[in-house]
Amino acid sequence: MNDLLTLLLLVVIASALIALGWWLLFETEGVYLGRRVVIWLYDLYAGRYDDIKHFRREYDHMFLAQPIMERIAPVKSALILDVATGTGRLPLAMLRHAHFQGRVIAVDLSRRMLGFAAVKFNDTHVNLLVSPAEHLPFADHTFDLVTCLEALEFMERPQAVITEMIRVLRPGGILLTTNRINTKLMPGKTYVDDDIAALLQKSGMGQIEIQGWQADYDLVWGYKKGESKPTLARPLAEILICPRCRQANMLDQGDHWACPKCGSRAEVGTDGVIELAHLAPNG
Repeated sequence: MNDLLTLLLLVVIASALIALGWWLLFETEGVYLGRRVVIWLYDLYAGRYDDIKHFRREYDHMFLAQPIMERIAPVKSALILDVATGTGRLPLAMLRHAHFQGRVIAVDLSRRMLGFAAVKFNDTHVNLLVSPAEHLPFADHTFDLVTCLEALEFMERPQAVITEMIRVLRPGGILLTTNRINTKLMPGKTYVDDDIAALLQKSGMGQIEIQGWQADYDLVWGYKKGESKPTLARPLAEILICPRCRQANMLDQGDHWACPKCGSRAEVGTDGVIELAHLAPNG
């Protein structure tokens, strides 16, 4: 009997450990284990990510690209930043829109996710950057629109990310993010709608609109306080500043980008992805 009880106890413990491991690694995408684990998991699943998420072109047009175009109208050539772009869902939806004439800068820390995004774009209107969301390599008030979809709850410091996104958004510009409403499995990592609206307003946003979107997410639209003229699409070299010294624009040298002030350089992969998170001394 004692042997049977011991065996049952071991089975219960093993089952609990398996369930805990599944929750830590898959249900919550490693967020409770730190940034390195999150990036490792996204790198690991990059090749299957689109199939796992079941992205549908018509839905992304209907619920993302078209509403964006309606909100930025009459501007068609907006300058957009997509934070935590993954495999490029938002940039792809925008480029597929018949009336979009702007530029999308897309950042992520998963190099393999950006690699899979890169094969979708043979277009000079998209730039892919390896960069942390908490330290965006752009000056204040740069973008007409900043987006971040299905990602804040997996960020190490989501409030810092929100602050950065609003910082680089021009006055009167639009922020589009998401709020996870299926919160049972992610304690301490999600917000109720009223709380995220209050956080955005405290961080410099004015009007906030929250819309139902998916089973797990609401769409959150925000308008930054103030007014300014649209930035409009412009070459990356005009807006990309050195992530290290933040005192000069990076210069495009073909196979790398270089800072004329501190000499830092960011390599450009054969797929066109710019390695801003891994700066090296020039020369």
